[in-house]
Amino acid sequence: MDIFEKRLKNFAKEGELTAFNLAMVAEALDTVEELKRKNIGGEIVEKRMAEEYKTWDPDIFKVDKDTENGFRRRLEAKNKPYVLLSEEVERLEINKDKPGELQYVVADPFDGSILFKKGIPDFWYSSLAFYDKNIKPLTSAVGDCIMKTLTFANEKGAFGSVLEGDNIVHKFKLDAAYREKMGRKNVTELKDASLESYALKPGKFLLPLIDNYREVVKNFKFFIPNGGPYGFVDVAEGKIDVYFATKQPFVDVFSGIYIAEQAGAVVTDFNGNKVNCVDNVHGMFDVLVSTNEELHKKVLEKIKK
Repeated sequence: MDIFEKRLKNFAKEGELTAFNLAMVAEALDTVEELKRKNIGGEIVEKRMAEEYKTWDPDIFKVDKDTENGFRRRLEAKNKPYVLLSEEVERLEINKDKPGELQYVVADPFDGSILFKKGIPDFWYSSLAFYDKNIKPLTSAVGDCIMKTLTFANEKGAFGSVLEGDNIVHKFKLDAAYREKMGRKNVTELKDASLESYALKPGKFLLPLIDNYREVVKNFKFFIPNGGPYGFVDVAEGKIDVYFATKQPFVDVFSGIYIAEQAGAVVTDFNGNKVNCVDNVHGMFDVLVSTNEELHKKVLEKIKK
């Protein structure tokens, strides 16, 4: 029995689909670790054409392709029909002639490629989420490649855990009670709150954030320039009070959003509406996530002004 099968067996208590999800993300963390150990993975293996998806981010690195190919192989081996919506392959129908109910799979196989290439060990993540045939969430998992944590959600709630070999340990439920227990009580004033928004690409994200939302951002006490799927985890854990996801790509949103929702965070678009997953891998989304309703309403009011 290889380590993937061992993980499936050990994760089975979380439910069959959640176990599969967790095992796939754990394997992606292994892939990243192996590439790092060999000092490879930062090579550009493909380039997006000028008219293609994500034109602001044209380089596709080996670490991106290897982690995505790992997801793809596991789905193909399942002999069930899937629609894979992923960062590099974009939209791919897998096993479409196989029996069984269709599931959608949203993947951000590796988030942090440029940091990886430059040897900066931070903000490295892998995320994967399953949706039913009506594109309603079933399970989601986000792995931290540096800390070796697996944060996940299913119908039972949202949970944090640590990956140790072929098992997960130190599992805990993510909810308001956890956040308070950790000393992360609800902050209701912007001047006391922390804000997260992706800003590592100046032209595409940092300058538009300041140009369009200066009057929102300037009110916060602290800012962290991360984003993507782990932004949802940061709010779910209460480490950050608000995740301000402006014009974020589809895979960055829908591979991790379910974790924040199941952890009891408040999740809407910038108009206060529910955010629904759709079959549009090229979509860009404005998403606001807060630890509590009072703070959330105050941020929405600032956005409207």
